[in-house]
Amino acid sequence: MAALATAADAVRFGYTLPAGEESKLLDRASVRLRRAAGQQISETTSTVRLRVDGGVVTLPGPPVTAVATVAKLAEDGGSTLTGWRWDGYDRVTCIPWCYDVNVTYTHGFAPIPDELLELVCSVAARLGSAPTSGGMEAGVRSESIDDYQVTYATDSLESASGLLEGEESQLRAFLGDPPSAYMVRLR
Repeated sequence: MAALATAADAVRFGYTLPAGEESKLLDRASVRLRRAAGQQISETTSTVRLRVDGGVVTLPGPPVTAVATVAKLAEDGGSTLTGWRWDGYDRVTCIPWCYDVNVTYTHGFAPIPDELLELVCSVAARLGSAPTSGGMEAGVRSESIDDYQVTYATDSLESASGLLEGEESQLRAFLGDPPSAYMVRLR
């Protein structure tokens, strides 16, 4: 999957990435943001299985830009439903006697908003500034010499494979909490 930001975006926002490593770092940062978001961020079309609650389903992965079909599950006949209505945001009202439905819809950002682009560039710059020799030197909280001893910061250990707390807070402030849905098919 393509990176959410480009090297030109990093330059535009004032971030310096190591020469020759820009694409790799932006890819790594994009993967971390998508994983933390729990959804696609760039525009895509998906088919998801959703529970009908009071005749309504809530679509994950905002922003929702179009709804193509609402269909019964295969075990319920798999037929496409008619008479459903999309509210233009994230809710589809359908026939109340359905328990679960498969919804095919388009969601995500095209283009990616500057706030998210800058966050990707910031994460990439952080990843690019970490030492690469042992990988954990940046996470050292304390170190002693006699009877050698070293203590690593747990937040640094966690951030080695994810986002820092502040980065995750920025992502949540923009996208909200991760969605809960079962992905049937990514188109």
